[in-house]
Amino acid sequence: MSTILYPHSAGATFSKMLRLFALPVATLLLIFIDRVWGGMNSAHVNMLAAVAIVLAGIPHGTLDVEIAAAHFGQKGFASKAKIIGGYLACAGAMVLLWLQLPELALISFLVISIVHFSRDWRGGVDPFLAMMVGWALVALPALASPNDVAMIFAALTGSYNGAVIAALLGAASVPAALGSLVFAYWAFRHDDTQSAMEVLACIAAALLLPPLVAFAIFFCGLHSPRHMAEALRETGDLSPLKKTAIIIAVFSLSLGMGVLMFLFQGDVPADMGIVRTAFILISTLTVPHFILEHILSDKKPV
Repeated sequence: MSTILYPHSAGATFSKMLRLFALPVATLLLIFIDRVWGGMNSAHVNMLAAVAIVLAGIPHGTLDVEIAAAHFGQKGFASKAKIIGGYLACAGAMVLLWLQLPELALISFLVISIVHFSRDWRGGVDPFLAMMVGWALVALPALASPNDVAMIFAALTGSYNGAVIAALLGAASVPAALGSLVFAYWAFRHDDTQSAMEVLACIAAALLLPPLVAFAIFFCGLHSPRHMAEALRETGDLSPLKKTAIIIAVFSLSLGMGVLMFLFQGDVPADMGIVRTAFILISTLTVPHFILEHILSDKKPV
C-alpha cells in the first residue's frame, strides 16, 4: 500500500492532519455522545442515518455512464444509450430480486458490499486482508447489535429469515475482525497511518455504535467522498457545467425512484419504511456500479 506524500507546507500539513484525524475524532465524539446522553439508537436517529446514507451514496455513482463511455471509447449518443440500458437492466434485475426473492437479494447485497468496500483498502496490501476489512464493516454490527440488525433484516426480507441471516452474519464476523486488526497493524508498519486509523475507527464504530450510525460513518465519511473524488478525476475532460448537470439529473432521478419505493412498499411503519427504502435503493444502484467497477479494475494495468 503506497503512502500519500504531501509537500512540506503549513497548508499541506493541516490537510494531512485533517485527513488523518477527522474520521477517528468524529467516531469518538459520537461514541461519547451515545454513552453519556444516549439516544443514538432512536427511530429518529436511524431515519436520519438512512437518509444520510442515501444522500451521500447516490452522487458517487452519478458519473458512471460517462466513465464507462470514456473507458470503452463509446462517447456517441447511441453508445451511451446502450450503456444506460445495461445499467437500468442491472438495477431492474435487483428490484425484481427484492420483490420475488428478498432473502437472496439481501445475501447478494451483503456479498457485493463486502467485495465493493474491500476495494477501498487495496493499494499494496494482500487482497485477502482488504477483503477482511470489507467483511468486518458489513458483519461486525450483526455481532455487536444482533437485535437491531435482525430487526432491519427482517424488515428488508419481510420474514423471520432476515433475522436468521443476521445471526449467521454475526457468527461469521469474528475472523473478519481479526483480519482487520492485522490489516491495521500492517498499515502502521508500512507507514500508512491514515489507512490504519480509518480501519480502527470504522471497527470501533461498528462495535460501539448502533448499526445504521456506524454504517453512515464509514459510508458518508469515507467511502462515498473517496469514490466521488475519483469519479470527478476520471471525468476531468467534461466541463464543470456539464458534469454538474449530469450529477443533478441522475441524483434527482435516483431520489425520485426512492420516493416511489417508499410510497408503494405497503403497510410498513414510517421509520422502518425509510430504512428499508434506503437499503433497497442503495442496493439497486450498487449492483451496476459494482459491475462497472469490477470491469474497469480488470482493464487497469497491475
